[in-house]
Amino acid sequence: MTLNVNEPADTELVSALPSYIREDRAAINSISGGGNVGFTDLEIAGGTTSLTVGSDLGIYGFEVIKATGLAAISLVSILGGIEGQVKVFIFQDANISLTDGPKSDGKFYLNHLPALSDYDASQSDVLALVNIGGDGATNHGYWKELYRTIAVK
Repeated sequence: MTLNVNEPADTELVSALPSYIREDRAAINSISGGGNVGFTDLEIAGGTTSLTVGSDLGIYGFEVIKATGLAAISLVSILGGIEGQVKVFIFQDANISLTDGPKSDGKFYLNHLPALSDYDASQSDVLALVNIGGDGATNHGYWKELYRTIAVK
């Protein structure tokens, strides 16, 4: 086999590519550009207690959320989640707290002691949550903490 510096051309038709390349492209597109990964810049109004997937947050399988509290906010739940969705919050201020709760109704199930205590975010903190048991409709499941990174600077 000889190498041809002119192949593949930028104008090559997808149908002319070997099947394994077409299959790889389809798989990569479904992960990166198919609506499964996204970013949301979220400003949360004072008095908000719940966020809703599909209106406040995206419907992405993996979403990064840059969250700013416009006043002191105590979030209790995220509604409308689907099992397996991951939401990574990057907090922009110290106005947002999350209330630890039971494994139901879209509540936060956090990993810190003492149990059932609030998490008061600081600026630049990162918190990742995964939905367990949600169906996107009437069963909101709960949001289990995957990890948190607290800001030290």
